[in-house]
Amino acid sequence: MSISRRKFLLGAGAGAIAAPGIANLAVGKVGVEVDSHRDPSLWSDQIAAFAPQPRYQGDRHVDVAIVGGGYTGLSCAYYLKKLRPDWSVVVLDSHAIGSGASSRNSGAISPRYVGIDDVDMPLRGLDRLKQFIATENIDCDFSPATNLRVFTSKSEGDDAQAGLQAGETWIAAGELTERINSDYYQGGAIESHGNYKVHPAKLVHGQAQAALNQGVELFEQSPVLDVQPGKPARLLTPGGEITAKHVCIATNAYTPRLGWLSSKMFPVHQYTFATRKLSDKEIQSLGLDQWDIRFEDVMLPVTFRLMSSGHFFVRMVLGYASHDSGNWKDIAGAQQLAQRVFEQRYPSVADIGLKHGWHGVTGHTPLMQPIMGPVGDGNIHVSAAYNGLGIMPSHNNGYLTACNIVGEEDQDLRFLTGEKGLAPFPGDFYRSLMLKPFMNVMTPV
Repeated sequence: MSISRRKFLLGAGAGAIAAPGIANLAVGKVGVEVDSHRDPSLWSDQIAAFAPQPRYQGDRHVDVAIVGGGYTGLSCAYYLKKLRPDWSVVVLDSHAIGSGASSRNSGAISPRYVGIDDVDMPLRGLDRLKQFIATENIDCDFSPATNLRVFTSKSEGDDAQAGLQAGETWIAAGELTERINSDYYQGGAIESHGNYKVHPAKLVHGQAQAALNQGVELFEQSPVLDVQPGKPARLLTPGGEITAKHVCIATNAYTPRLGWLSSKMFPVHQYTFATRKLSDKEIQSLGLDQWDIRFEDVMLPVTFRLMSSGHFFVRMVLGYASHDSGNWKDIAGAQQLAQRVFEQRYPSVADIGLKHGWHGVTGHTPLMQPIMGPVGDGNIHVSAAYNGLGIMPSHNNGYLTACNIVGEEDQDLRFLTGEKGLAPFPGDFYRSLMLKPFMNVMTPV
């Protein structure tokens, strides 16, 4: 019997709530992983490195301190300075600016929030991202995308075909086999439009430059070791202390290690493996030029994409690492797993060989709800747990957080509910007991 990822996580969340005392055993702060190494993604390798930013040194007071220099933190900083140019705004990142999930994702953009059923709010968020890219003249290969959702079994395909939505096109298994040179997907596929694609590293570099242009101060290799609530809040770093009227925690999957939301969210690791650059003739002969992004509708998502550079990659879920760690020890095993995925789905591509690999980590909640809004005393704001689909929501949440901090009205501030309604998730022993065996069993090979 097949079970959806959402149903499993709902069950896990319900179990955490029902089991007496278990949810209260969540591990607290176990420490920011300041020495973890991040090899650059292929996205980052393709472009010039962003200008180095200084390390934070000294003690000072600011209006807003933002922890995390990715999509969310840079967006929040940008809009804060647009709304209040007189305010002092600093962004601190434990590594290089934009070196986390913001430059390691698939570059797929959808006009929706995972966990929010409202239709109009995500569309407003998408329009805001488009406007930002146009206004700041960011060259990030942003363009419409044709997506393909593929099914491995006939029963899954039949169910999907029965629920076909307006604007979607059904592709039968036989036709799909001919077009993609693979007979793996016996359930057929759904072609859809209305989505977008982007070069993730170009986008986050553009956001960083836009923030600098507004007068935001960026600090890298400057980990925030502790955020202490209060008015003002205190941020402790190796180089000194910051007091701030407001704090935005924009660390997504790394948030629990900072000591926040450890009982509400958890990190999930991914690995991406790409071919060498393919020629136009190879791309056409392999059937890789017909759809921009291909998704497998399975428990642990598998994504394939042809990059504008001619590299074809697979992005897949690895699992959960103990103690909410952002590090994955078995990279060699991840590469072998990705190789097997390619051999099963696209044996002709696998024969070409895989050359470029990179690891990433995303933030999730048991009921697949995003976390956004003020927590604690109200002057600490969190945006995290995009549940694997975060490019547009992270930018939009940065804007909404900025509005909330400065008191700017917006109809979508009602979605900034903080921790309200979030299901608790048990501590490391129990989440490891649930997540690790499950993800091992559901590995898509």
